[in-house]
Amino acid sequence: MSSESTIYDVAVIGSGPGGYVAAIKGSQLGLKVALIEKYAKLGGTCLHWGCIPTKSILFCAELYHRAQNAKEFGILCKDVRFDYRLVKARKDRMVKKLAMGIDFLMKKYRVTAVAGKATITAPGVLAVEGEAVTEVKARNLVIATGSEAMVFPGIDADGQVILTNKEILDLDSVPKSLLVIGAGAVGIEFASLFARFGCEVTVVEMLPRILPLEDQDISAELHRLLSKRKIRIMTGTRLESLANRDGSAVATVATAGGEIQTLTAEKALLAVGRRPVTAGIGLEALGISTTRGFIPVNGHMESNVPGVFAIGDVVSSPQLAHVASHEGMLAMRRIAGQNPEPLDYDRVPNCTFCAPEVASVGLTEEKARAQGHDVVTSRFPFAAIGKASILGENDGFVKLVCDRKYNQILGLHMIGPHVTELVAEGTAALGLEATAEDLSHLIHAHPTVSEAVMEAAEAIYGAAIHY
Repeated sequence: MSSESTIYDVAVIGSGPGGYVAAIKGSQLGLKVALIEKYAKLGGTCLHWGCIPTKSILFCAELYHRAQNAKEFGILCKDVRFDYRLVKARKDRMVKKLAMGIDFLMKKYRVTAVAGKATITAPGVLAVEGEAVTEVKARNLVIATGSEAMVFPGIDADGQVILTNKEILDLDSVPKSLLVIGAGAVGIEFASLFARFGCEVTVVEMLPRILPLEDQDISAELHRLLSKRKIRIMTGTRLESLANRDGSAVATVATAGGEIQTLTAEKALLAVGRRPVTAGIGLEALGISTTRGFIPVNGHMESNVPGVFAIGDVVSSPQLAHVASHEGMLAMRRIAGQNPEPLDYDRVPNCTFCAPEVASVGLTEEKARAQGHDVVTSRFPFAAIGKASILGENDGFVKLVCDRKYNQILGLHMIGPHVTELVAEGTAALGLEATAEDLSHLIHAHPTVSEAVMEAAEAIYGAAIHY
């Protein structure tokens, strides 16, 4: 084993949006940082098999949908077709470009990138197995190894017919039919994407509704709109078995009414959640505790072992790229001797890039009531917004959840055009502890879809103008 004489201030294991952002922040704070990545490329799941590639393909699906309906806008398109191989090629170019950007940032901020699989062998010591085995020493350690797709026991995700989020991104063509197991953000995004390319999609969800973490009204509206697009949605339905039979995905499910059905599709996608990647990295060498694979941490991302931090999908916070990034920056500030405020996980924005888009921040109506708030809500439809009509996207609404006493904003929930961008306004409003009155008095440009947020704030007082 070769050994580097350098002792780093921090070694970060994993280069996803938690790890590489943490490494940059550490360097900005004057720390000497090593970033260790087991794959040959930096960026983690988010860049290579998650956020970026899926949104690239979703955008292509949106353009195809627009071209098919261009006559409504006075644009005449003949022989509208798509070539999925070119869609995939563009996705690959986007990923490569952004990966090169991360490489550049590592050089810019003088972060030492080390390729190989890291294993903790002793306090402050990592064995990194790449082309050779290298020993990396550091005074502090940030574990950012991320997560991987969960697979039900007894189901063989063969990567050919039964797929995870990785393999489905490498398809060279759109399957004629797709069975999606799981109706969280990942499952719904892929269902929406492939349906727009003409695939026959069936979604199976064990829970009573799709996007179960979202507000009930949002989930119900999305269910209605996806069903109108001929996506078959089976909620309250339990998967009994799934197998590759003669090149087709064959599933047995038990419906909410107790009926046993057999479903067959060309491909199946397992989107039933993700589990932390913490096994086999040497946590036991330091006595780092885990709970169901997750590493318990305090508000500064510190584990039970001094000098060892954990961020992102290996802790039990929301499994979102932007959460991991902020946790990484928080951990580095702590290592640098600062005393940063812990993150407020009730103010984390959620986005689902389906069609129509879904976005939210803060408490749902159900959670607000459960926490003892005297809740008042409002809804404002995009159908009453001029810009939404111009876009030809009238579906959906903005829902505001407030505490009745002062009308302080507790949550903002949206389904409709560009809401994954609009949610930033809700994040700011919650962060500034704004009331519905504060929000309603802010001048929103006309014509924009953001006016729906202002109108929803007015609607708390029964004073919406355009509805």
